[in-house]
Amino acid sequence: MTFFKQLTLVCLISACFFSCKEDSNTATSEISKSTYANFVNDMKTKGVATGNILVYENGKVVFKSSNGLRSINPTDSLSLNSQFRLASVSKQFTGMAIMKLKEAGKLVYDQKVNTILTDFPYDNITIRQLLHHTSGLTDYERLIAENFVKEDSTKTYILGNDEILKEFYRVSPELDFQSGDKWEYSNTGYLVLASVVEKVSGQHFRDFLKESITGPIGMTNTTLYNYQIDVDPNMPNRVFGYQLALNQKDLITNDYDIVNDVRGDGGIYSTLEDLYKWNMALANYTIISKDYLDEAWTPGQLNNGEDTDYGFGWGLASKDNEPRVVRHSGGWVGFVTFLHNEVDAKSGFIILTNDSGENFRSIIDGVRNMRAGKPYVMAKKSVYKEMAKQIFDTNVNDAIGLYHKVKIDTIAYDVSEGDINALGYRLLNENKADDALAVFKLNTEEFPKSANTYDSYGDGLLAKGDTLQALENFRKCYTMDSELKYAKDKADALEIAFKFE
Repeated sequence: MTFFKQLTLVCLISACFFSCKEDSNTATSEISKSTYANFVNDMKTKGVATGNILVYENGKVVFKSSNGLRSINPTDSLSLNSQFRLASVSKQFTGMAIMKLKEAGKLVYDQKVNTILTDFPYDNITIRQLLHHTSGLTDYERLIAENFVKEDSTKTYILGNDEILKEFYRVSPELDFQSGDKWEYSNTGYLVLASVVEKVSGQHFRDFLKESITGPIGMTNTTLYNYQIDVDPNMPNRVFGYQLALNQKDLITNDYDIVNDVRGDGGIYSTLEDLYKWNMALANYTIISKDYLDEAWTPGQLNNGEDTDYGFGWGLASKDNEPRVVRHSGGWVGFVTFLHNEVDAKSGFIILTNDSGENFRSIIDGVRNMRAGKPYVMAKKSVYKEMAKQIFDTNVNDAIGLYHKVKIDTIAYDVSEGDINALGYRLLNENKADDALAVFKLNTEEFPKSANTYDSYGDGLLAKGDTLQALENFRKCYTMDSELKYAKDKADALEIAFKFE
């Protein structure tokens, strides 16, 4: 896996965590604006960019702030009007687009997808299954990485739905599981949904969203962006993703990916104010009737009758007989975002960041704590960053020594398997294969019960040319957790290669 793929997976895990397991308690006390302001200022003092934050209670905005960089080349600060890439927060707009077509009598949720997209190579997948992430469609990013051939090596490709579906239809990969048998977060499903909208409506998805959804509720600073790498004079408030370089000194751009023009699973840019309008339009049922939203916010159901915690583009946080709460996180290239909507209370919050999620956990925990009348806690030191700096200053052995020294100090340091894993992939991306391998090995030793650490170690071994040991680790990963199909795919590919040697 590349580092970007790792970041995507981390964000998807976050999406499930936030949607499914966070408690749904609303604020228990009146929080003053100064409390939020103190939090942002304290984070800023420690060098943490909190991005753009908006908190609202009982239908009224109680706090909003902007803290960070809109771009690093040229250097420019964020403002309250800055337009962030929403990443997977975009999925609820896709869900709404399907609902508007249903309202207009142009489709039904249990309709087979291939009755609309006639080249779609699967007979039994329904629109409802795409909405609920139960289709079984394989990941389009992996499919493109493994199959797309760049005809011009000097060209920077930016692929969208048409190019990806063409490749999907050509390859016609097997389903990851029988449709309806399980829940598995699927960007591919929402890509397909956007293409369904275009086919049924006869409009580009961008135009449909503007005409039928964002325009009528006054979201004038929200658009499905036709991605450009460089500064776009037609979108002066556009935010660019960036990250701290591995040496912990420089800032580098983190904004481009080959599939940046995909629509449906992401690609929408918006502002705090527009997203507040969106949440309120949902809470007031002004964009579509309550009956439609009641269904959209009802858990999906598997073939065995088991409920999921996901609706039509929203994660469902509340339990039966509790005030309704819907939410979603998003993560792509440099952007990590979160939209929380306590529908019945007309309260919630919005967080938009573009620094590659460097301190996102601390930011969202701080907002949640303050809304609950609890004190916020400042971000801990990152072992990931400390190790990276040590590798560049001296060597990887010193970095591992530092890890063992500070790992027990859980009050001052944040130590996690995911962080160490991400460090390994970033080292691989910077052609530091020996250092990456040492870091991956450390992770298997520190978290021996985690199957994914062996997959990552296998990637490190593969980068060093040790295919036999790589195969052994991919097999171990898949044996420990059969859900990690990517490890099996890599093991199978190596076994085939060995047969032809």
